[in-house]
Amino acid sequence: MSAAPKTYTQKFTVYRHDGDHLGNVKPGALLRYAQQIATTHAEAAGLTDEVYTATRTAFVLAKLALHIDRTPRVDEELTLVTQPECCKRAVNKRITHFYDADGAEVAVIDSRWVLIDIDKRIILRKHPEQFADHWAEDVPFALPMKMTKAAPEACELAGEPVASYSRCDMNGHLNNTRYADILCDALPWSVWEQGTVQDLLLFYHREVPRGESFTLSRAHTGEKQYYFNGEREGKSAFEASITFA
Repeated sequence: MSAAPKTYTQKFTVYRHDGDHLGNVKPGALLRYAQQIATTHAEAAGLTDEVYTATRTAFVLAKLALHIDRTPRVDEELTLVTQPECCKRAVNKRITHFYDADGAEVAVIDSRWVLIDIDKRIILRKHPEQFADHWAEDVPFALPMKMTKAAPEACELAGEPVASYSRCDMNGHLNNTRYADILCDALPWSVWEQGTVQDLLLFYHREVPRGESFTLSRAHTGEKQYYFNGEREGKSAFEASITFA
């Protein structure tokens, strides 16, 4: 295993297909940039597909928080700086900051990952030796992850999304960034005319395999806040919250 840099930097351009009808970057696109830099960083440390295959393991995203100070626009070049923290209580924290061309921070993502045994489908509290902790001992930053939830009776049906071809990844399930796209699709157009996303929380409970569907419910939990619950086979697959500026 090669020594990994404690932080990793990569530039991304907000392409036109990542923008919405107003020219603002879509929240899901920011999640995809963060996912890509995390993958690139891990590969630089030697955590390749071959290692995951040999150890029968996979990193799974348990929860994330996105905070946006200023919504990036199409054609902007963003510099992402990511820093993961050593495993603590079976969880790896990874903080990813987004900076604009002037060096001002425009957004930040706090993501929490767990390593699982893909055969037993359990979280590994003791990692294989290939995953010896080589990230920062401590990353002294975290975003709030307290979600305002709504009771089932207060929610309304917001659709029956499917883990279709365009939404799934090479793991054969709904990609974690596509949940954000689905949530945004479930909001009225009028919401997007009145503001931009300031905070997004996503708690992942159970994966949605390719071809499967789930029931999406939505509730208004604040003047500019919405709660979502995705239920599959009688259990919650994920919960989310979007707060607008």
